[in-house]
Amino acid sequence: MRSGDRRAVRSVALVASLLVTPVVVSCGTDADAVHRPVVTVFGSLTDGDADAFIASLRSFEDQAGIDVRYVGSSNFEADLLERVRRGDPPDLALIPQPGLLETLAVDGLALPYDGELAVAATSDIDPRLVQLTTVGGKVYGSWWSVDPKSIVWYSPRQFRSRDLPVPNTWDELLSLTDRIAQSGTAPWCLGVRDGGATGWVATDWVEDLVLRFAGADAYDQWVGHTLPFTDQRISAEVERFGSIALNAQRVNGGNRAAVEITVSDAARGLLGNAPKCLMHRQASFLPDLLGSLAKGVDISPDGDLWAFPFPGPAGSTSTMLVGGTMVARFAERPEVRAAAKWLTTADAAAARASRGGFISPLESFDPALYPNELNRMLAGWTADAEVLRFDASDLMPPEVGVGAFWRGMTAWLSGARLSTTLAAIDAAWPALAVPYTPSDRGTSDG
Repeated sequence: MRSGDRRAVRSVALVASLLVTPVVVSCGTDADAVHRPVVTVFGSLTDGDADAFIASLRSFEDQAGIDVRYVGSSNFEADLLERVRRGDPPDLALIPQPGLLETLAVDGLALPYDGELAVAATSDIDPRLVQLTTVGGKVYGSWWSVDPKSIVWYSPRQFRSRDLPVPNTWDELLSLTDRIAQSGTAPWCLGVRDGGATGWVATDWVEDLVLRFAGADAYDQWVGHTLPFTDQRISAEVERFGSIALNAQRVNGGNRAAVEITVSDAARGLLGNAPKCLMHRQASFLPDLLGSLAKGVDISPDGDLWAFPFPGPAGSTSTMLVGGTMVARFAERPEVRAAAKWLTTADAAAARASRGGFISPLESFDPALYPNELNRMLAGWTADAEVLRFDASDLMPPEVGVGAFWRGMTAWLSGARLSTTLAAIDAAWPALAVPYTPSDRGTSDG
């Protein structure tokens, strides 16, 4: 989920010393500076995302007092669980999965946000998101970012030169898909390889389709496993995804190519005067997946890269699937509380937003603070969505959502039988998993 992003192409560790608002008065000597309190932050942000996060904190250096040291890993989920269970947790963690946060809370490994931290974590935040950080009536995290996912990327320049329309419904999207295929160009870019996170692109597709065609109630039941993966309402949407992913004429490289192509390479297929494919369903962070190539891309309504909402059935309401990143805490020291509180502020969000590739979860966040039209548009789609749901795999218990579901979709794309695959995902559900109900999580619409 960068859904903050756990979905990085390669694993790196980044450490930075950053200064935030002091908790205690410093005497200001060099000797005192050596002994500043340290707050460690562990997350799934790597590469450019980690650089932007680190840079967004540097405005606090003038207010010295605390060194914040960030380490990022693309194997974040497993690494975090190993650390906390062996008694070596970070002070704070940037967590992209509410299901993982819930596991840590239920197991007594994460600390609740209490007092002024609870107020800061729940103020100016959509109640549907607040519910996702609430376990047993207590808040266990604050929201750092939101990643809208119901997005199809395309090249307006290519569409214009080929006289292609932007579709508004699923049927129009399929008609456009076949029209592009008949022209000799692959309609879709698709790649699910991403190291230890391989498969998340496929689960995102399925989640968007379940939400649109099976409906929000079925989606909620599926997340809580009162509706199993083997239910026809779920399997039908996997097969709907397969009508794209397993059709040799509809996907760049043909059927099965998705399991050989990396997430970043799939995104790059959209670029150039002779693109390999013309559409790519991907979250708001697609420009980040392009890496250095994004610097030469005109991202605008008339340029090389732009986006339209992932369409559903005709007459359906505006619907947005989102991911995001929460801040969890594992230590009670004053400097940790200070850092956690600062990450809930509009100043922190503005510092990060100015560097692009970031949508703030704060409802009052000024759209003018986003550096480009793209971020303003995506933030607007998210704020205006009549139906809003969080990424299902991130809501499910980790052994299912970021384990069996990811692996199962990858195996199915590689040729595994669908019925066997879905049964195996159901079997991975932990017997003692905390039941998901609409009252526990963010499931209200509007």
